[in-house]
Amino acid sequence: MSQVKPVVCREFPFDSAMYREAKQLREMVLRLPLGLHSTAHDFLGEEHSYHLGAYLEDRLAGVLILRPLESGTVQMRQVAVAPELQSHGVGWALVRYAEQFAAERGFTTMMAHARESALEFYRKLHYQVTSERFIEIGIPHFIIEKTLTTP
Repeated sequence: MSQVKPVVCREFPFDSAMYREAKQLREMVLRLPLGLHSTAHDFLGEEHSYHLGAYLEDRLAGVLILRPLESGTVQMRQVAVAPELQSHGVGWALVRYAEQFAAERGFTTMMAHARESALEFYRKLHYQVTSERFIEIGIPHFIIEKTLTTP
């Protein structure tokens, strides 16, 4: 993993300028390569989620959403890192920040629907595959989970 400038992670408000910028990054990284476009339906309920960004200086380099579920579980969704910054530690820093963020808010388990192509990344962060392979948005996914520890 080559090193870039320090990654600073922080929460940003729903429906802010940062949120709109994050939606564009998600579209570019997660939808357009599959020939898909986001619709209003894709953003329903996001006002009830936590929105986290990874920044290099003032530039949004990565984003993810944490959606609270029942019984101490939070779902990590829409993890996206700018293509030119992938494999530079941005995603790693952002997921580690999200784990700490969630644990500090009382969540005990982080889960996600991980693309098959991202499984090795999540395994290195100690996530366990807890499902059979399934198709979502036309590509293979697996459910992954990790027990969070309080800081």
